[in-house]
Amino acid sequence: MTTQYTHRATIAVPETHIADANQLALCLGESSSDDQTFRTARYQDASGNLYSVASTVAKPVFVTGAQSALVAPEFAPDADVTAATRAQSILTIASLEAPQTATPDAIVAILGHRLESAQDHLAALGLTPVPVEEPV
Repeated sequence: MTTQYTHRATIAVPETHIADANQLALCLGESSSDDQTFRTARYQDASGNLYSVASTVAKPVFVTGAQSALVAPEFAPDADVTAATRAQSILTIASLEAPQTATPDAIVAILGHRLESAQDHLAALGLTPVPVEEPV
């Protein structure tokens, strides 16, 4: 079986950029639900900055789309292209071979082969889950 989804993309969005990142996901995605890609910030860096993370398989067009002028897709003509463009302007695409850690002023994606581990991508981003306090 051949698939068009040849990449894995793990994307870390600083908490303050979630709304804009969701509009970018909508413009680059395939569904009107893509504006719900990034939700609660459940990961943190070593300094305690919070991030929402999504890891998914992607088509090669993800990279070209992420670097091209954005337009509202047919399935979401009301997409906020201005917000998506703000997110795009702070997007960095890295890899496991040339990683970049997450920072509060950038949206960072680790892009690799679809069979790469999301856990390896998270480690490259320098992120860990926010500890959940157990009720007593």
